Amino acid sequence: MNLRLPWLCCLVCFLSCTPADQKVPPDIMSIDSMKVIIWDMTLASEYASHQKEQDTARKPVNTAYFTEVLNTHHIDKSTFTRSFDFYQAHPALNKILWDSITLYAQKQRPQIYRPRQKAKIDSLRRTQPL
Repeated sequence: MNLRLPWLCCLVCFLSCTPADQKVPPDIMSIDSMKVIIWDMTLASEYASHQKEQDTARKPVNTAYFTEVLNTHHIDKSTFTRSFDFYQAHPALNKILWDSITLYAQKQRPQIYRPRQKAKIDSLRRTQPL
């Protein structure tokens, strides 16, 4: 009886330390959904910074691009913000999220950096100036 009590206490402590925060509530977007949205927002941010470099008179339009990304994925800003804040508050899930974004980016890299094909001009259809 005396030996069972310490083992029981250890078992209770061990079970209480399991990652219960690994569960994502139903009102929070899944990691798979979040990774695609964050990746698209990263691309939108890079595009906006590239546009800003080319035209310094242009006002920053990051928020417009971010809104467009959210509209593309059919979610609103509050849902995204709530989900993003949830993952920021849970370090274990946040690490999983950012690791999955990194893997997703590595899979997308060949598609982004593929050589662009030049448009072929059909010489028979080209009209000669008069």
